[in-house]
Amino acid sequence: MKTLTDLDKTILAKLAPELEGATGPAPGHDYKFILLPVSHKLAESPEDFANRVNRLTDEELNYLVELILKGDEDVRSLAEGDSDALFELIGKRLPDKAKELKNLD
Repeated sequence: MKTLTDLDKTILAKLAPELEGATGPAPGHDYKFILLPVSHKLAESPEDFANRVNRLTDEELNYLVELILKGDEDVRSLAEGDSDALFELIGKRLPDKAKELKNLD
């Protein structure tokens, strides 16, 4: 299981306030990423996922993009439509980072 940093916990709390106080998954379910459990277990649609991510500050969103660029955050396994919603949001809020992400493909 990934040891969540304080910033990871702050981001997770904003993305999933219904998990307040939780710092990890239920027993037997290891979370290696921040976005995946939100995408697969909590967000009801790509719009809901995007709304959750839009709660983050630019600095927090930038941190997530850096994790994606380093391969420490998985976006290829997000629920259908969630990665598109995420990249669209990043494009609007952090256009320079969106260009870096396009270079990953």
